[in-house]
Formats: sequence, structure tokens, C-alpha cells
Amino acid sequence: MQSFPANPDSLADPVTLVDGQGTCWVLHRKRLDLRVVRRLVKDAATPVVWGDMGGVSPRPVAEAERSTFWALIKDEYKGPGGTWSGRYLAHEFRAGPGRRMLYVEDHC
Repeated sequence: MQSFPANPDSLADPVTLVDGQGTCWVLHRKRLDLRVVRRLVKDAATPVVWGDMGGVSPRPVAEAERSTFWALIKDEYKGPGGTWSGRYLAHEFRAGPGRRMLYVEDHC
């Protein structure tokens, strides 16, 4: 999976991410509401990507990691519905109709 020069939240549109299978994902919505993040984390059909190192180093989150992942971010989410002093932000990427990906940035 490609890395970003900066976190997706601070990049100018269009922001694209090519995954390990060659799928090109385009940033659709920035700073998702925490309720949307929870729904997408729990949706097995939605790929989840962890943007480590300030959001620039993405890696897929395995299905087995999702419940632990949600527990990690839910109380430290700094987007809408969360706490503004948190460290995580989430964005929605899309690849064609009906294909969504959740990207969570870690602002350490």
C-alpha cells in the first residue's frame, strides 16, 4: 500500500490511495462522525486502514483486530462526536459505487 506525503486530512483534493491489490481509492469524506466510524469498523465488507506515523504510513487492519481497534480509537477520537483533544481522525475513501474504505489517522 502506498504511503502519503502528509496525512490525508491535510492533502488537497483529489487524494487517492492504491491498495495492495491495485484498487484506486479516492477520498470521499474527511473527518467522519464517530457514529459512522463505529458502523464502518463493524461492517466486515468495509476495509479498514490504519494510518500510522501521523497518518502517512497506511496498513490494512485485519478482521481479527477490528474489535481491539475500535476499543483503541473510540475514546480518543478527535473528529465530530468525539473529544477534540483526541489523537485519531477517520476518513471515507471510495472505489466505485458501493465500495467504501475507512482510513483512520493516528496523530501521535
